[in-house]
Amino acid sequence: MDPHPSFAQDLFAKDNPDINKFEFARSYISALGYMKDIHDRWQKNAPKKHFTKQKTKFILATINDLSLDSTDLLIIKNYLIKYRSSPNNLMHRIADMVVEATDREITINHQEKRLWQDWYDLNAAKQVTKAKEVEFINAEYSLELRRKEAEKTIVQASVMMTKALMSAKNKNGKGHLLAITAQQRQKLLDKLDSWGSENLDWGLKTGQNTLDGSIAVIREILEDSLWISRDEK
Repeated sequence: MDPHPSFAQDLFAKDNPDINKFEFARSYISALGYMKDIHDRWQKNAPKKHFTKQKTKFILATINDLSLDSTDLLIIKNYLIKYRSSPNNLMHRIADMVVEATDREITINHQEKRLWQDWYDLNAAKQVTKAKEVEFINAEYSLELRRKEAEKTIVQASVMMTKALMSAKNKNGKGHLLAITAQQRQKLLDKLDSWGSENLDWGLKTGQNTLDGSIAVIREILEDSLWISRDEK
């Protein structure tokens, strides 16, 4: 048994004071909406990612998609960057994670655009060889692995974001307390439902992508009746 049961609670209160938590969660969920745009773009154009002998129009479309992805990533970054100066250390850390992950992905996108442009030039010049094709495939695969690592950070940030919604105070005998009102809680769910209503799962599961995992962990805490809104009796 912990001889100092109040220590963890006191530390949580110090690092996670109830400051602007609704605004933070709303910004975070809004940012995820742009991640959905990226995800939908990937899903729509997934087939061309697995073939290297595309017509040039598909290669150019991929380059354009990567530019659009980077624009959306920059918007995601801008939603969270202001919280890097938050007096709430947990929110500060989450913002750092998202900003760093989006910066990494934008860099990867720039590198991938150059890769696809070089591939376009080879195709246009009719200089594609088997060796160059293998080189292209390997380089593309390496970039995809790096992107997946950056995306893991987003999922980790989403899990931490749910911790930020918690209050250091507790509702004795009723459940745990969220630092938002019931109305604010519903607004967050409504915003999530405006673009994420097809994903109603709770919690992280094997095989989920970044977006689905993030939605699932956020939906879990917002819908779980054990977590009491701060204005509930």
